[in-house]
Amino acid sequence: MRFDSAEFLFFFLVVLSLHRVLSWKRLLLVVASYGFYASWNPPFLLLLIASTGLDYTVGRRLETATGSAKRRALLIASLAGNLGVLAYFKYINFLLDTLLDVGLTSAGTLEPFYVHTQIPLGISFYTFQTISYSIDVYRRRVDACQSVLDFALFVAFFPQLIAGPIIRAAEFIPQIKRNQNADSAQTIEGVELCLVGLFKKVVIADTFAQLVDVCFAQPQMYSGAGLLIGTFAFSAQIFCDFSGYSTIARGLALLLGYRLPENFGLPFLAGDHIDYRRNWHMTMGRWSTDYLYRPLGGDRHGLVRTLFNTLITWTAFGLWHGASWTFVLWGLFNGVLLMVYRLQRAWSLIPGNSKFFTLLGYVSMPLFIALANILFRSQDMAAAKTIMVRILTWAPGTVPVHPGWGLGLLALYLIHWGNKTLRTEGLLVRISWPLRFVFVAVMLWLLLLMAGSGEPFYYFQF
Repeated sequence: MRFDSAEFLFFFLVVLSLHRVLSWKRLLLVVASYGFYASWNPPFLLLLIASTGLDYTVGRRLETATGSAKRRALLIASLAGNLGVLAYFKYINFLLDTLLDVGLTSAGTLEPFYVHTQIPLGISFYTFQTISYSIDVYRRRVDACQSVLDFALFVAFFPQLIAGPIIRAAEFIPQIKRNQNADSAQTIEGVELCLVGLFKKVVIADTFAQLVDVCFAQPQMYSGAGLLIGTFAFSAQIFCDFSGYSTIARGLALLLGYRLPENFGLPFLAGDHIDYRRNWHMTMGRWSTDYLYRPLGGDRHGLVRTLFNTLITWTAFGLWHGASWTFVLWGLFNGVLLMVYRLQRAWSLIPGNSKFFTLLGYVSMPLFIALANILFRSQDMAAAKTIMVRILTWAPGTVPVHPGWGLGLLALYLIHWGNKTLRTEGLLVRISWPLRFVFVAVMLWLLLLMAGSGEPFYYFQF
């Protein structure tokens, strides 16, 4: 069931209605979440339940264990179990292909070890969520969850199960214990978030996907200018697709009485790469900082170590997205951009009060991100190379790209700027009832009129 389907709308309305009237809300949401997940591939529900059981048990034992060696062994068991399953489904084929490519073995020898099944939906998200819980209990930053039902809901809460936001136990489990329905303000805000998220996805993202798909499928047919527009279109598509999912998830959660963390700011208004990363997939960025970057030493051991930790973190972040060298290089590219920014700050190469360099940052950041996203979107290195070469050489093409796409990108950027200037999120709560009805009616009309191709959410593959 996808958020933008009639099937999900019926499912959610039934769950919401029961949630309003029943007293055993937590059990209802766990059952609904398991049913939601099983609708994609029922056998993989067992993996979700196994991950839940592992970390619930580890958390309870960590709370009572006293010896450092025993506590460390329990944490290792959690990490090995979760990351082992993730590596098997997501990375084993990549590893085997790499061994073949470098000539360390033959295809016949490795064939029995290949995984011939799809990656379990959302495994990267819920795995990192349960790992963060075990680490936080190990660090004694949160108490172990005593209720298996509460912990199961924390892991499987269906609005954010497939693609985040990645939630922490400290911010979600206390909300479970309150066991409340949404009040009127939460309901209004939840409706707004759902409508805005759907608009981002089915109107904007799916529309830009029409250009992106053809540009990246046959880049040799398009000019360098056309491919550059196509790469900007992909930046718009993936932002509206992923932030659209996160916005819908937050809205659905609010309608059920839960508040999820914001996952996206306004990344295309960032003036430097650090600001951009702070506004993009924010819950994953905080996860990487707390559970990888800082344990590596963060920025506490000098400039060289800081640069090394930055590069390692972003390479791992790239690999988290997918088992492909394009994702690894995408992570490296972003890591290098962050290293360059840190170097110029450390050496004061750019005056902090320079209006010229500030403006240059605002103009150049979308370009850098678009070029990096060529690696993110391309099927393989050969396709990425073709697109980059054709853009850099401003090659001619045989298939034109309509200038209307460029105007659409400009309009989206202006909307992005308007959201920051006017602080539009939460608008529905602040306006009168007649205006609320107008807003809802207009959004529903636009969704019906301009709905795109109905493509799956892009981050479902991760």
